[in-house]
Amino acid sequence: MLEWFKSDKKKIFLITFFIKGLLMYIFWVLFYDNWLINTQLINSGLINHLVKTNAALLNFFGFTFFEYDQTIGIDGSHGVFIGDPCNGLSLFALFAGFVIAFTGKIKYKLPFIAVGLLIIHSLNIARIFTLTLLAKFYPDTLDFNHKYTFTYLIYSVIFVMWMVWVKKYAQKK
Repeated sequence: MLEWFKSDKKKIFLITFFIKGLLMYIFWVLFYDNWLINTQLINSGLINHLVKTNAALLNFFGFTFFEYDQTIGIDGSHGVFIGDPCNGLSLFALFAGFVIAFTGKIKYKLPFIAVGLLIIHSLNIARIFTLTLLAKFYPDTLDFNHKYTFTYLIYSVIFVMWMVWVKKYAQKK
């Protein structure tokens, strides 16, 4: 059995990557479920930032809007509720975990992760802004776009960023 591992560096790489990824996933689940979710420090901070940023965007574009706790909306609509699963934190962990688990130098990983998190957060701001507009002007399309369009779009961008990491930075000497 050990000969199989020694015979092919790609197999070793894939197994190592899988084990790192699995360990990071287990760590994240234990850390999030047992501590982070109970403190609500990061979740509520992210949600508050998303609400305030979208309020600023709505104000900039001249909309009369309301914000209440974790909900933002244009007057005359039911608005958009931003729950913990929608704040982007799990996407941050998914993106960063892949980059950390994959090969590459730490001096490239840290700035790449920082830029990636900024891109993901910016996309989430745009997603919530668009969902807020849909809730007002096209409420029948809100559920579909929330479940499918934006999920596909954001995961596609994350995948492209992973491919950029693999192709440009993972093996950089």
